[in-house]
Amino acid sequence: MARSLPPQTKYIVGNEACERFSFYGMRSILTLYMTSMLLMSEKDAMAVSHLFIALIYILPMLGAWVADRFLGRYHTILYVSLFYCIGHGVLALADLTGDIDTKRTILFTGLFIIAVGAGGIKPCVSAFVGDQVEGMKDSVVMTRIYAAFYWSINLGSFFSFLVVPWARQSLGYGWAFGIPGIFMAIATFIFWCGRRHYQHKKPTQPEFLPALATRLFLGRARACERYGAQKVSKATDTALCIAAFIVIAPIVVLLGWWVYTGAEKMALLSGLGAAAASFCGLIMLLLFVAALVLAGLRLAASFRLSGFFGTAGSMLYCKRAELEAHYSRERRIEARNMFRVLIVFLMIIPFWSLFDQTMSSWVLQGDRMTPLQFGLFGREWRFGAEEIQSINPLFVMILVPLVTLLIYPRIGKWGAPLKRMGVGIVLAGVSYFAVAGIQTQLEHGAQLSILWQCLPYLILTTSEILVSTTGLEYAYTAAGKNMKSIVLSFWYLTSTLGNLLVMYLSSAVSNPCSTPTFLLYGSMAVVVGLVFIYVTTRRCFAAEALPEDQV
Repeated sequence: MARSLPPQTKYIVGNEACERFSFYGMRSILTLYMTSMLLMSEKDAMAVSHLFIALIYILPMLGAWVADRFLGRYHTILYVSLFYCIGHGVLALADLTGDIDTKRTILFTGLFIIAVGAGGIKPCVSAFVGDQVEGMKDSVVMTRIYAAFYWSINLGSFFSFLVVPWARQSLGYGWAFGIPGIFMAIATFIFWCGRRHYQHKKPTQPEFLPALATRLFLGRARACERYGAQKVSKATDTALCIAAFIVIAPIVVLLGWWVYTGAEKMALLSGLGAAAASFCGLIMLLLFVAALVLAGLRLAASFRLSGFFGTAGSMLYCKRAELEAHYSRERRIEARNMFRVLIVFLMIIPFWSLFDQTMSSWVLQGDRMTPLQFGLFGREWRFGAEEIQSINPLFVMILVPLVTLLIYPRIGKWGAPLKRMGVGIVLAGVSYFAVAGIQTQLEHGAQLSILWQCLPYLILTTSEILVSTTGLEYAYTAAGKNMKSIVLSFWYLTSTLGNLLVMYLSSAVSNPCSTPTFLLYGSMAVVVGLVFIYVTTRRCFAAEALPEDQV
């Protein structure tokens, strides 16, 4: 059984390291650029930054759909990466003009292009990694290639935290935004160099665009003669669905926002307070979204749509005999497995609520601690609340090889992906108990060194490895053959939902950076982690196997 990684892995790992350098390097100076150069308030700068991140984690669904249905993963990554490079180039141009309004226009344009690029390739790269070893049928190699992939992400982010802030201080914002663009161009070139070595998966509708174009410009008869009536009908139906989405999506967003703000206003008029109003608005918005999802599944069942949504809708609303008459056994198994994957993802959301606070509440805590100062190379260096964030990617680069090569092979059945993820969620809660202990000392007036945060960072990083690297592996292996990128886009969506959960929990407490709040988050993660382990180890939760040719 081969245990070494495929030779083409080096191109993907090199591409990901450079791409992550470009993204994290740009993001590390973005907020400061808006407050110092564009004269934006901290509140507005944070709003733009979070909107940018939210957009990145929503767009993977679009990129995944394009990759799985039309272009394939390789071409989607390549074309969107070129678009990504353009976005970095636009950002670098913002520093060439002195007019603030022009700077803002250039900045927002560049951020939108980067969001499309970063969001579009996220699920495609993750799925493309799995494509390179899928035929080997070796779970150890699958684990190792995703570990190498995640290691490269942190390698790029670690050096970006050091290089790009230095460039900002020494060379100015033009070079600070330009250097990430150069690294993104290098990432694209590295990925292109491996084109002859990759394992390519064809999209499920490779003739969609030619068939649709022939139907539009040469008529249905000519299109059916060239591509067949079934392909022409499917292309036409898909195009109508896309058009409907473009028209309906803005309406849905506006209606959802109206429901959300309306619930807040009603709660405020009732004297419930801002926190309760925000919570009521969230509940109403979630109910609205749930109703839309159920209605969509009902329509998918009515029109007997192919794919997951049609099958899932029929499983919910149709009788068994009717279901079996329209969908194959393999399609029904894929839909049931997809339901299990979504349940897993639902329980991952609290983990991201904890992990992403390393850039907010943990920084606020670190700002109250004593920074480390030392002399090196003839100058004084300061290691404080901002700098200690770099210790997370450093720990990842140390722990990923250790855990993957030494620990996983020795823990037997506890090395199964779902069990690793459950243990990781519990460890995330434990890290918050450590943070709560530090916060207790600070609230009692103790002067603590910033190095005390290394302990919770170590625990949380271990949790991240167990949950995040394993989650990427699980999402790929559990998805149906035509839904790899789509499932991975749902995985990235959990990060967005986790951040929303933090936002609403923070509005419900008087002090988001206090001992009781840290204990609340820690307890929530431990409980969810234990429930996760219990639920996912039940026999009824085991994924159903597909025939060999369906995997």
